[in-house]
Amino acid sequence: MGTTTSSCAKAKITTSLDQKLVKEIDDHVKASKARSRSQLIENILRDWHREQKVREVENQVEQYYISLSNDEKDEDRQWTKIAAESAKRLWEG
Repeated sequence: MGTTTSSCAKAKITTSLDQKLVKEIDDHVKASKARSRSQLIENILRDWHREQKVREVENQVEQYYISLSNDEKDEDRQWTKIAAESAKRLWEG
C-alpha cells in the first residue's frame, strides 16, 4: 500500500519510548521506504486509525443485525438465499 503525505502543517509532539523499541523503529526505517522515524510512526498511526474506523463500521453492522426482530432476520435470510441463487446463475451462465 502506498503512503500519502498531507500538505497541511504537521504538529510536533514529544514522546518517550523504550530504547529497544526505538532501535526496532530505526531498524525498520532503514529497511523500509519510510524516510524518517516520524514518517514511519505517522504511517503506523494512520493505518491504526483506518483499522479503528473499519472496526467501528463492522461493530455498527453487527449491532444492526443483532437488533433485528426474528421476522426481520427471516426476511434477511430469504433475501440472502435469493441473492446467492441469482449470483450462482450469473456465474454458471
